[in-house]
Amino acid sequence: MRKNNRPNVTQYQKGVVSIEFSIGVTVLFYALFAWVEICTMGFISSVVDYAIAESSRAARTSANADYDKLFKDALANSDHLWTRIVDPEKFTVSVSYFDSFSQASDINAIGGVVRDDMPIALYRISYDYSPTFAYFFDNDTVTLSREVFALQEFERDQFSQ
Repeated sequence: MRKNNRPNVTQYQKGVVSIEFSIGVTVLFYALFAWVEICTMGFISSVVDYAIAESSRAARTSANADYDKLFKDALANSDHLWTRIVDPEKFTVSVSYFDSFSQASDINAIGGVVRDDMPIALYRISYDYSPTFAYFFDNDTVTLSREVFALQEFERDQFSQ
């Protein structure tokens, strides 16, 4: 009988599977958390979209003339699920008023804070999100902002082109 002169392959590969597993699991772990981070940012982005849409609708259709207060109250008094997940204190809300379309479309116009006889409003909402993987971004927080121009329903009679 001939003796097998080939060396035993397993004696030279002890621990290789452990090393491959540890590297693979580490890469998979970071990829999974990056995916969760992207999904969280997408969710918060859609929450900001929803918040500005609903809050601006409530403010512009109200007979009360204090649109800024109505907008902030509609945001604060929302009883939706997202208010339990997203911190409402991280929202920044501002309302600017314009008296004409030409003033609202001027890039240098900042609008007024007095709402009297100002039929056009710019609702702006921002959310400061603190990502888990902050080293992907330049700052420690990422600001997600949305703006909506709206014609105030009860100021419509002052609107003219």
